[in-house]
Amino acid sequence: MWGTAQQKSLSSAPLPSYTHPMAITLDAAIEQRIQRQIDRGAFREPAELLAHALDLVEAEAEFDARHRALLARLAESCAQADRGEGYTEEELRARMAERRANQPLARTA
Repeated sequence: MWGTAQQKSLSSAPLPSYTHPMAITLDAAIEQRIQRQIDRGAFREPAELLAHALDLVEAEAEFDARHRALLARLAESCAQADRGEGYTEEELRARMAERRANQPLARTA
């Protein structure tokens, strides 16, 4: 897995658009890893595995962005609390009870 420093260094320079058919050279260890996945039936061909790997990379980037946004919201909430802004415990309990009452019931199987 790529470390954060490597990801930043790879993504810092804009890359030209690649428009030609792609041919890549893999080292033996990567080829073996791909073949193991194909042999176990997880994927039919290397391109399918690569597509799945790219889906995971993109999902990880989306998760990281959502995580950073959540941390920023949490930091702002803590700053508001430090400034004495926000709800009292009673107000918070009342708001939570109101939200629970307005949520649709979860279905059970």
